[in-house]
Amino acid sequence: MIAPIPERRPLLGRPPRRRLRSSGVSPPGRAAVWIDRLRGHAFLRGVAVVVGGTAAAQLITLAFSPLITRLYGPEIFGVQGIFLAAVGLVLPFANLAYGASIVLPATDNEARALFRLSVLISLAVTALSTLVFGIFHRDIAEAIGFTAPSQLLWLAPVTILVIAVAQPFHHWLARKKQFGALSRISVAEATIVGGAKTAVGFVAATAPVLLTSVALAGLLKLALLWTSARDTLVPGKRADQDPPVPLRDVAYRYRDFPLFRAPHDWLNGLSHNIPSLMLAALVGPVAAGFYVLSYRVVSLPITVISAAVGTVFLPRIAEASHRSERLRPLLLKGTAALAAVGLLPFGIMIAFAPWLFSLVFGAEWTAAGDYARWLSLWFYIVFIGSPAYQAIPILGLQGHLLAYEIVVLALRTSALAVGAFVYQDGTVAVALFAVVGMLVNISQIGWCIFSCDRRLRSGI
Repeated sequence: MIAPIPERRPLLGRPPRRRLRSSGVSPPGRAAVWIDRLRGHAFLRGVAVVVGGTAAAQLITLAFSPLITRLYGPEIFGVQGIFLAAVGLVLPFANLAYGASIVLPATDNEARALFRLSVLISLAVTALSTLVFGIFHRDIAEAIGFTAPSQLLWLAPVTILVIAVAQPFHHWLARKKQFGALSRISVAEATIVGGAKTAVGFVAATAPVLLTSVALAGLLKLALLWTSARDTLVPGKRADQDPPVPLRDVAYRYRDFPLFRAPHDWLNGLSHNIPSLMLAALVGPVAAGFYVLSYRVVSLPITVISAAVGTVFLPRIAEASHRSERLRPLLLKGTAALAAVGLLPFGIMIAFAPWLFSLVFGAEWTAAGDYARWLSLWFYIVFIGSPAYQAIPILGLQGHLLAYEIVVLALRTSALAVGAFVYQDGTVAVALFAVVGMLVNISQIGWCIFSCDRRLRSGI
């Protein structure tokens, strides 16, 4: 007698579809089941919270933009872009990238040690930058084409400090999965800063007002981050409390961050900021203003969605590494999902950017729309590459990434120089810059995915 074939049991947590059909569940009922599953998915829920808050903040910023661009004009925006580029030259070394490593340790004590180390380094770098900007502000202003009063560069150390200290707070909240707090902070900052710029702009739409608002926005964000993080960041006093981890130990264990990540971030920031400096020097501050606005608008999907995914993805992939899970499927799924999501916003910018910029920001910003059309090609690839970039420290590839970024900087700068020197046209310069950026970012994504499950950071 042939034994009956046993019924195949469904996988845990994944009931077969025939059960829904046989039980008479209607399509709306099946949709409700899938919605419940999505709500129960911790990663997707975290992404949704961060995306919602960041999207609201960016929509608020965008709502103020038509007023702000008409009040301040391209030239003042160009001055702001040059100021931020100068800050960007120092910022990657402000905490030696130790702030970005806070999500990686297995214990909170070790993460707190990294936080303390990041803040101490930020204070030291700020003191040094205060001395440099205070003594050489006139020389620096002349070198970078800063047309506003050079004394405004004294705001640079303040901006450097608040942004550098905000980074470890941000990563601490991401480590503790307090994504709702991060979202609320983004919305509050966008509302207050946008309203202040607009209100003051009706009275005095000047470069000092715009640059002061940058520093004050950083201070506001830092205060909000401290309010949200202090309860979990400051350990309670218990008899069995683990002793603090020595700063020297974590500084050595995560030494690849100052050795490789900080120089890489500096080179990457330079390649993003150098168009503002070169356009201001070779074409004029108005061209730099066009670039600043186009960069800000085109990067909105990255700020809203891609960066939010990265905020949630890094703790997720770190946990997967602790559990020795395969990482390549995580990267492939994240990259494919962002590729689908990004088609609509970037496709609209490629097709209609000049018309949209003229309609929303005023006719004098039409040229910024031409810049935005080309930048959209590059930023679409940056958008879908967020999971791969977040995985680099987990894969132990930060040393390779530094060498890669040196080559990338040379290629991007050369492309920009050809457009500015040979063609003497800002749009051509930005177009060549964007095409080179697109190609090198495609290679970076492929490199990270190929390296998955072959290299893992030792000791995480």
